[in-house]
Amino acid sequence: MPIAKVLVVEDERIVALHLRQQLTRLAYDVVAVAHSGEQALLQVAAHHPDIVLMDIHIEGKVDGIDTAQEIRAGFRIPVIFLSAHSEEATLQRARASQPFGYLLKPFSERELHATIQMSLERRAVETALWESEERLRLALDAAEMGSWELDPETGCLLPAGQAERILGFPEEVFSRSWDDFLALVHPDDRSSVIGMFDCVMQDRGLCQAEFRSGQDGAKTRWLKVQGRVFKVGEARRVIGVVQDVTDRRAVEVRLRQAATVFEAMQDGIVIFDANLKIITVNQGFSIMSGYGEEELAGRELYLLSGRTNETDIRRNVIEATLLHAGFWQGEVRAVRKNGDVFPLQVKVAAVMDTAGKLTHYIAICSDVSAIRQAETDLKYLAHYDPLTDLPNRLLAMDRLEHAMDRCERGRQHIGLLFIDLDHFKNINDTLGHSVGDDLLKQVAQRMRRAVRAEDTVARLGGDEFMVIVENVEHVEDIADIARKVVALVATPIAVSGNDLCISASVGISLFPEDGTSRETLIRAADTAMYAAKDLGRSRYAFYTNEMTSNAVDYMRLKQDLRRGSEQGELRLFFQPQLALSDGALTGLEALIRWQHPQKGLLGADHIIPIAEKSGLIVDIGEWVVREACRQISRWTSLGLMPPRLAINVSPQQIRHGNLVAAVADALRETGVSPDQLEIEITESLLQDEGGCILTLRALKEMGVTLAIDDFGTGYSCLSSLKHLPIQRLKIDRSFVQDIPDDRDNAAITEAIIAMAHRLGLAVIAEGVETVRQEGFLRSHGCDDVQGRLHGMPMPALAIEEMVDRGKRLGRSH
Repeated sequence: MPIAKVLVVEDERIVALHLRQQLTRLAYDVVAVAHSGEQALLQVAAHHPDIVLMDIHIEGKVDGIDTAQEIRAGFRIPVIFLSAHSEEATLQRARASQPFGYLLKPFSERELHATIQMSLERRAVETALWESEERLRLALDAAEMGSWELDPETGCLLPAGQAERILGFPEEVFSRSWDDFLALVHPDDRSSVIGMFDCVMQDRGLCQAEFRSGQDGAKTRWLKVQGRVFKVGEARRVIGVVQDVTDRRAVEVRLRQAATVFEAMQDGIVIFDANLKIITVNQGFSIMSGYGEEELAGRELYLLSGRTNETDIRRNVIEATLLHAGFWQGEVRAVRKNGDVFPLQVKVAAVMDTAGKLTHYIAICSDVSAIRQAETDLKYLAHYDPLTDLPNRLLAMDRLEHAMDRCERGRQHIGLLFIDLDHFKNINDTLGHSVGDDLLKQVAQRMRRAVRAEDTVARLGGDEFMVIVENVEHVEDIADIARKVVALVATPIAVSGNDLCISASVGISLFPEDGTSRETLIRAADTAMYAAKDLGRSRYAFYTNEMTSNAVDYMRLKQDLRRGSEQGELRLFFQPQLALSDGALTGLEALIRWQHPQKGLLGADHIIPIAEKSGLIVDIGEWVVREACRQISRWTSLGLMPPRLAINVSPQQIRHGNLVAAVADALRETGVSPDQLEIEITESLLQDEGGCILTLRALKEMGVTLAIDDFGTGYSCLSSLKHLPIQRLKIDRSFVQDIPDDRDNAAITEAIIAMAHRLGLAVIAEGVETVRQEGFLRSHGCDDVQGRLHGMPMPALAIEEMVDRGKRLGRSH
């Protein structure tokens, strides 16, 4: 046994010396003798004695009792008081300092030794207990736990260790009642806490509960309480621990969220080990691949096929994740359980432990089949016509460019056919766009049959098509293809129960003869196509330089006419119409003229064709209606009582304009009576019987007189003539010019007059230039005539003079 070290604190030197001698004889090591409290504290700090013998009354401001309390609190060294005083007040103060002994002077050497030995034994026991408690406290601290004890009798909770910190309560809170503690638990969790403590009190073993800390204004924290009953003799002690599990609960929430995402994601998620063997997959991957989780567990990259094999992907994944920031992505061709191959977008991330060692791979897999299909569809839509499945303009231009490059290198020729369907708009307008679409589909199929497999048939839009023919050796070969296209298109096509007849006009240009660029080659073919239409449609035409010249002339004339109409260069001239019965002036026909600043006065043949081809005819026709009504109004204001004034309208005015509204507006603005105006329509309009009759009836109801111009030159249906709301027929000059010598024309003219009268219609003949023509017409009952015999077209002033004179037919000869 080691020799115990003793510190003696005694202010009387002789007593201290005597005590030191006694201790030496008893085999104790007296490390020092102090005479005051201050000295005692210094010696304790310097020598750390095993025991202190303390006189109560010592030198200095601090007595032995206070010094003993500081030594006990600061060094946990036992103190034995040596005093000659035994009064109650001194004893009470001494007891408060928790001394290990109290010897009244004088005492024997045996009493001193016995007291010291018992104190040392007690100190050894307390030290062992303290060390055990310290180990327990450190263990609880390491586990971030605090301990508690519930007094079953008083209902108070007593804290220990980290309990106050964990709970966030001040120390005095735990010394309060059980109800005070419950008040600090979140209201929603109190029942579970009460249930847990009831379980403990019923001695059901270890019980636990988790609850939220409910202090006002504080951040909510989750705490876990565990406790059980311990029997110590007859006593029952309720002891447990408390732990802050806020972080753990947050992790659990995140894990649950991650698990929910893992299972709910439509994308596939695969978790591999470090060797790229599958640990688990989510439901999204199972649905995507057709494999169940149990079928995939432990397997390596199973789903790769095609040009990128499994070994390549494995190497890429490992290299990328280890050498390039732990991430790899790419697209692979995957195979489902049923054998279907599909594109799979894969993103792989490496998972490292805290030491930086690779533990797992996580792969996010997206089935991009729909995206790739959409890309394919978009690419198709960008290059093909969705209605006919033919290449569209973009792809046709690209193919033409490549064909020109190939043929230029091989010194070969290309034939380019520009095709337009004749009068296709009429089908759309009358039968509907669905019928028109079906017709376009069948026309496209027929065009494919007319060309070779290597040739390109494209739809440029609307009713326009283009054919690219490569490796042309003879011009006749292109002509043969064009003839086939025209013939196949012209064959009746059955659509929605109707046999439709349509024709095509084809323009042809050759590379490199007609152009060395796409634009010039297409422009040449387009020009040739319009030439084919001008030649009568349903035919083909090869491009010539003269066509370009004509096209340039047309554009110049079109712009010139537009300018002239805007700047007021158009005029109305008037040609008289006279009665054959008495020569009276029965009417006038308004004829358009153009007072050109350079070319002088131009007739209708310089205006109408350009106007109709360019679309200006609708605006010019409405100007004619307004100007004619203004002239009638002017003549009326002059008191000349003008006869009926006839004006010609173009088919385009009826089909594409608003003739009825234009006439109504002009009559209303000028105050002209409707019966003073006559509208002449061409016989060809009668083929569009539905739309034409509606317009004619509206004009007739308005009070306007209606006439058919150039009768006999068209193909009108005579059976429907009787239903038309017309009052007059005008015999075309082509029948009049050779009568009476041409027996055929004479017979036709005679038949027209007779038929018209049977139908109750008046008849006027135009182009009358000779007395013999006039005599023939009079003899067969023609009502009126118009022509050079009785007057050329003249300006309004000349007409005013004629009306003023009351000119009659008999007076002109």
